[in-house]
Amino acid sequence: MNDTNEVCDQCGQPMVKKEGKYGEFYSCSGYPECKNTKQIHPADQDLGKIEIPESDKQCEKCGSPMAIKNGRYGPFLACTGFPNCRNLKNIEQKTGVKCPQCGQGDIVVKRSKQGKIFYACNKYPGCKFALWQKPNGDTCPDCSSLLVISSGDIIKCSNNSCKFQKEKNNSNNN
Repeated sequence: MNDTNEVCDQCGQPMVKKEGKYGEFYSCSGYPECKNTKQIHPADQDLGKIEIPESDKQCEKCGSPMAIKNGRYGPFLACTGFPNCRNLKNIEQKTGVKCPQCGQGDIVVKRSKQGKIFYACNKYPGCKFALWQKPNGDTCPDCSSLLVISSGDIIKCSNNSCKFQKEKNNSNNN
């Protein structure tokens, strides 16, 4: 434990620097009565006070501004009214491809509980379309399913029963 210049937002006691599973963080010295912690970003370690950038979005629950934070599954929006408001929102990473199943949603990047990246419709649970490989936006000339970028420079059909594939820079079938 290292003493710091940080002060606990909740109880006013000094914060200490600790090492955890995901790197260093600040923890209240009043633990276990106060369980407040703060994340330390590597670029912010020498800057003293940690600044959290605010987004242009407002919290739907309390009206406070939303802040961009980074978690183990990537960036997300969190209400700045914490701990009174615990509203969280995912930041969607769009691929620019419309969902072929429902026709209304967009295919976005998601992460499984095991941390593996996959691509799915943002209208879930109404639409359950998902792929393990990134779609390129084109459709298969043989079966009209989405084409995906496979390992290397191979583009192939997302339909497992279709055998269409081509090289990324080549328009000829293999």
